[in-house]
Amino acid sequence: MDKKGRGLNMLYPAVLTIVLVGIILGVGIYVLSAVSEGVATETITVENETVTGLAAAGDDLATADDCAARDFAALYVTNATGGETVPTTNYTLTAATGNLVGEATSAYNGKNVNISYTYTGTSDTTTCDSIITTSTGVGGFADWIAVIVVVLAAGLVLGIVVNSFGKANAA
Repeated sequence: MDKKGRGLNMLYPAVLTIVLVGIILGVGIYVLSAVSEGVATETITVENETVTGLAAAGDDLATADDCAARDFAALYVTNATGGETVPTTNYTLTAATGNLVGEATSAYNGKNVNISYTYTGTSDTTTCDSIITTSTGVGGFADWIAVIVVVLAAGLVLGIVVNSFGKANAA
């Protein structure tokens, strides 16, 4: 009985399993991301947060890294020392990321400012942080898929080589 194709036939289930795990991880990460945004639906107001040195390079607001924080909108910005209102032509607040950027030619560039703003987020940080931690863990496992694929491929090739040498000696 000739079993020449036996080693390559073993590849099909391994490749299928790896593809299936990849698809499941991808869908899992997407679902966790959607759930974290679904949890963060409150409109939160922050009053007089101090930004040290308004810069053209931009500064993230303190809540910019909060779970699923988005839709940032400035209510007003004031000079931290003088108290006067900073004109809206002197800064830009990026709605998606919460990054406050000062105009390069602004008289307020490099000065401390206080900003009051609203954003969409959640006050239930425990639930949201748990979702993000899980998503990060699943994403970390996804990084190992390439290593697992290489080890499986090397094992299959080594098995085929050892199997073919064993047959040559037996004949």
